[in-house]
Amino acid sequence: MPVISYLIVLVCIVVYYFQYQSDLSFEANSSSFCHQLQKNKMPDAMDKMVADQYLCQQILKRIEERPDLTVEEIINEYFWFQDLTALQINKLTAFIKQHYARYNDRYPAHIDKDLMYFPETLNPVKMLTSSLAHADIWHIAGNIIFFLAFAPAIEILLASAWLYIASCLIIIVSTSIAYTVSVFVMADSLPALGLSGLVMGMMGLFAALMPREKIKVFIWLLFFVRNISVPAWILALWYIGLDSLDLLLGTGDPSINLVAHVSGGVTGYLLGHIWLKTDRLKTI
Repeated sequence: MPVISYLIVLVCIVVYYFQYQSDLSFEANSSSFCHQLQKNKMPDAMDKMVADQYLCQQILKRIEERPDLTVEEIINEYFWFQDLTALQINKLTAFIKQHYARYNDRYPAHIDKDLMYFPETLNPVKMLTSSLAHADIWHIAGNIIFFLAFAPAIEILLASAWLYIASCLIIIVSTSIAYTVSVFVMADSLPALGLSGLVMGMMGLFAALMPREKIKVFIWLLFFVRNISVPAWILALWYIGLDSLDLLLGTGDPSINLVAHVSGGVTGYLLGHIWLKTDRLKTI
């Protein structure tokens, strides 16, 4: 029985539960805090957080979810259309820092700040925690579905808990390191959250160890609706290849960590083809 695979899924669900609770707490806390700011009847013209409660909450949320950004960068995101002078930017920066310091003293930080992996840090603990955390319900649902499509079979085939755990850790660490290396060539790098790097690694492992095994795929194209069986190597080549193409052409969704996808898939395949494919471990 693939106990470890199911345990990984369970941990992801538990972590997301706490993330969701943290989301609810943040919404309530930021709303209360920004509402209190509205009681300032004579705000400075540059104190935008006092003038607009919605904007106040959005700025607090942005600081919480992207602690790697400077206040000046956040100002540029929200006020790029305004021709602000250097003096106005300095005043606005001071107000935002002052309000956030008060908010931070009064309320706990969002849990995501302790879970995300920032590629500039090369933090091994965050490599693991970020893999078990997710951005929203659809993110975790998609990752769990694809993970369960490949990982349990890999765990059963390896027949060794330690070998399976080692494989998972190697994939997680390698995708994080690859993302860190990519910072040197990418214009922007977002904090990482999600199991997708490991999911793609499992897909690559599956293609290496069981290349001819058929995977059932649901196809819906206009009036063509059917379940078809596709060899594992073709399915892996399709997903990893598309992500590789998007990464090379720069056409992918910037919120998707394509580096983790591609490096995870390649690592999984090489891991299975070079290390795990032995006389003792016969491929299917």
